[in-house]
Amino acid sequence: MQPAVMQRDNEISRVVVEGHRTNDGDVCTLVVVQERYGGNWALYPHGWGTFGVRVDSANAQKLAAAIRDGAR
Repeated sequence: MQPAVMQRDNEISRVVVEGHRTNDGDVCTLVVVQERYGGNWALYPHGWGTFGVRVDSANAQKLAAAIRDGAR
Protein backbone atom coordinates (compact mmCIF):
# COMPACT_ATOMS: atom_id res chain seq x y z
CA MET A 1 0.00 0.00 0.00
CA GLN A 2 1.32 3.45 -0.90
CA PRO A 3 1.59 6.14 1.80
CA ALA A 4 -1.00 8.90 1.95
CA VAL A 5 -0.20 12.07 0.06
CA MET A 6 -0.41 14.91 2.55
CA GLN A 7 -1.24 18.48 1.61
CA ARG A 8 1.86 20.60 1.13
CA ASP A 9 2.28 23.90 3.02
CA ASN A 10 2.19 25.99 -0.15
CA GLU A 11 -0.54 24.02 -1.94
CA ILE A 12 -3.54 25.78 -3.46
CA SER A 13 -5.09 22.79 -5.21
CA ARG A 14 -4.25 19.43 -6.72
CA VAL A 15 -5.27 17.02 -9.44
CA VAL A 16 -4.77 13.28 -8.94
CA VAL A 17 -4.89 10.88 -11.88
CA GLU A 18 -4.10 7.21 -12.32
CA GLY A 19 -1.67 6.11 -14.97
CA HIS A 20 0.91 3.41 -15.63
CA ARG A 21 4.66 3.56 -15.06
CA THR A 22 6.69 3.48 -18.24
CA ASN A 23 9.31 1.08 -16.91
CA ASP A 24 7.04 -1.80 -15.89
CA GLY A 25 3.42 -0.88 -16.67
CA ASP A 26 2.33 -1.00 -13.02
CA VAL A 27 -0.41 1.39 -11.90
CA CYS A 28 0.89 4.71 -10.61
CA THR A 29 -0.94 7.71 -9.21
CA LEU A 30 0.26 11.08 -10.47
CA VAL A 31 -0.30 13.98 -8.08
CA VAL A 32 -0.17 17.45 -9.66
CA VAL A 33 -0.02 20.27 -7.11
CA GLN A 34 -0.67 23.95 -7.80
CA GLU A 35 1.66 25.93 -5.54
CA ARG A 36 0.60 29.11 -3.77
CA TYR A 37 3.73 31.12 -4.56
CA GLY A 38 5.15 31.76 -8.02
CA GLY A 39 2.29 30.16 -9.94
CA ASN A 40 4.21 26.88 -10.20
CA TRP A 41 2.86 23.39 -10.55
CA ALA A 42 4.65 20.34 -9.14
CA LEU A 43 4.16 16.81 -10.54
CA TYR A 44 4.78 13.85 -8.26
CA PRO A 45 4.50 10.19 -9.22
CA HIS A 46 3.02 8.93 -5.95
CA GLY A 47 5.08 6.24 -4.28
CA TRP A 48 8.43 7.30 -5.79
CA GLY A 49 9.90 9.02 -2.76
CA THR A 50 10.91 12.63 -3.21
CA PHE A 51 11.16 12.60 -7.00
CA GLY A 52 9.06 15.30 -8.60
CA VAL A 53 9.09 17.91 -11.34
CA ARG A 54 8.24 21.59 -10.89
CA VAL A 55 7.11 23.66 -13.87
CA ASP A 56 6.27 27.36 -14.00
CA SER A 57 2.81 28.60 -14.88
CA ALA A 58 3.55 29.20 -18.57
CA ASN A 59 4.96 25.71 -19.06
CA ALA A 60 2.10 24.17 -17.04
CA GLN A 61 -0.35 25.87 -19.40
CA LYS A 62 1.65 24.64 -22.41
CA LEU A 63 1.62 21.09 -21.01
CA ALA A 64 -2.11 21.20 -20.30
CA ALA A 65 -2.88 22.56 -23.77
CA ALA A 66 -0.75 19.85 -25.38
CA ILE A 67 -2.59 17.15 -23.44
CA ARG A 68 -5.98 18.71 -24.20
CA ASP A 69 -5.22 19.10 -27.91
CA GLY A 70 -3.65 15.69 -28.36
CA ALA A 71 -0.09 17.03 -28.39
CA ARG A 72 -0.38 18.29 -31.97
